[in-house]
Amino acid sequence: MSDVKNVPQYLPTVENAQPQQGERIRTEGQVGEKHFESDGHFRVDKAAKRLEWGSDGEHEYNGWLEVKENGGSTSEVKVHIHYKPRPEAMQRMAEKSPGHSFESAMAEGIGKTLQSIKNICEGTGGKEEIAPNQ
Repeated sequence: MSDVKNVPQYLPTVENAQPQQGERIRTEGQVGEKHFESDGHFRVDKAAKRLEWGSDGEHEYNGWLEVKENGGSTSEVKVHIHYKPRPEAMQRMAEKSPGHSFESAMAEGIGKTLQSIKNICEGTGGKEEIAPNQ
């Protein structure tokens, strides 16, 4: 997860991710019918088993993920995301989401990301896709 080039393997909307100078990342992907390109930061703290990311864009998108070992062969993953899209984008996400709300659209994306990570770690599959109309 900490290698920028692996981001497209688990993040549903990302098709390409390239490291930039320092702790910078450039991503490309597809959300519904909209293609996007985004620059931002991607910080890795291996000792704390923590990733932090964020977009330079206008949507106030950032977050972090921490992995905590529970002993044995299990781990707990904690994720925090802050995302504030424009009102029209929130409305479009709500209309197209399974639960017809912005929150359900976000929950689906987070759930698919975490399931993709689990699939990869357990060797049971790969990336989970979200509904193409979102």
